[in-house]
Amino acid sequence: MYRVDNKVIEGVWANGVMTNSVDNSASTSYSSTVDTEGLQDCNKNYCREGKGVYLYGDGSKWVGEFKDGTPEGSGTCYYVNGDKYVGKFEKHAPNGEGVMYYKNGRILSAIWEYGRPVGEIPSNSKVNETPVDIDKDSEVKIWSVVVGVGRYSTMPVLKYSDDDAYQFYAFLKSPEGGALPDKQLRVLVDEDATRANILATMRQVLLKADDNDVVVFYFSGHGLEGAFLPQDFDGVNNRLLHSDVKAILEQSKAKHKICIADACHSGTLLAMKQPLENTLQRYYSAFNASSGGMALFMSSKGQEYSLEDQGLRSAII
Repeated sequence: MYRVDNKVIEGVWANGVMTNSVDNSASTSYSSTVDTEGLQDCNKNYCREGKGVYLYGDGSKWVGEFKDGTPEGSGTCYYVNGDKYVGKFEKHAPNGEGVMYYKNGRILSAIWEYGRPVGEIPSNSKVNETPVDIDKDSEVKIWSVVVGVGRYSTMPVLKYSDDDAYQFYAFLKSPEGGALPDKQLRVLVDEDATRANILATMRQVLLKADDNDVVVFYFSGHGLEGAFLPQDFDGVNNRLLHSDVKAILEQSKAKHKICIADACHSGTLLAMKQPLENTLQRYYSAFNASSGGMALFMSSKGQEYSLEDQGLRSAII
C-alpha cells in the first residue's frame, strides 16, 4: 500500500484487508517502488527510442518513451516529492496533454507547456446525436439517468458510489420517488458508465421529456474541475464535461431539470403513511403547480474536494 505521505505498508492481503503486515516506518519515494522490469535502463545505456527508465539526480524517475537519448513522448514521471505526472513529456517537463496527480490529492488535467498548464484538454469522442422523438401528453412524467462509478483503472477505487446509484435508482422506482416505469429510467454502473454511453443514454431518455415533465441526472463518482469522470477516463481522455451535461439538460423540453452530483443517501425510506394513489398524485401535482427551472445539487464547490468516508459508507464522495 503506497500512501500519499510516501509511506509504504507491506503485508499479506485478502479481499482488500491486510491480514499480516509489516510497517516500514522509513519514508519511501514512489519513484523507487515503480515496476520497471523489462524496460531499458537509460542511465546506463543510450536510449535512442522506445520505452525506458531514467532516474534524475534528485530522485525523480521517468518511465516512458525516449527520443535520441532523452525522455520524450508518453509516459509517467514520478517526482521525488510524491507528485505524479501522466501524459506527454519533452525537455524534462510536462508538455502536451497530461494529468498531474499532486501529493496533496489535487488532480489537474490540462494541456501543458514545458511544466506550465496553459489550457483545457478538448473532448476527443463524439456522441451520436440522432433526433429523439418527444413523448408528449398532458401528464407530468419524470425521466432520469442514474450513474455510479467506483471501479476506475487510473483513479482510486470508490467503494460506495455504485451503492449510491442503486439506492437512488430504487428511490425513483418507489412511490416516494415517483414510481418511474422502466422506459423513463436508466441506471449505468461501472463498466456501463463510459463517457459515450452516459451521453447517449442521457439523450435517449432525457430528450423524450415534454414541457410538462421533469428530468433528473444523477452522478456518483470521481470528478475533476469542470468534469465528472466516467469509467473509461484514462488519466487524460474521456472526461464527462459539466458543459456536456448542461447542454443536454438545456436541450431537453422538460419544465423541471435537476442535476444531483456526488450526493449521499441514507439508504432508508420511511414507510408510507398514505395510500399509494394519493401520495403519487400529490408528488406530481407539486411539479405541475411550480413555474419550472433548473436545479443543481453538488457535493462541493469548484475549488473544493469531496471525500469518501469509510465509516459512513454511502457518504458524499
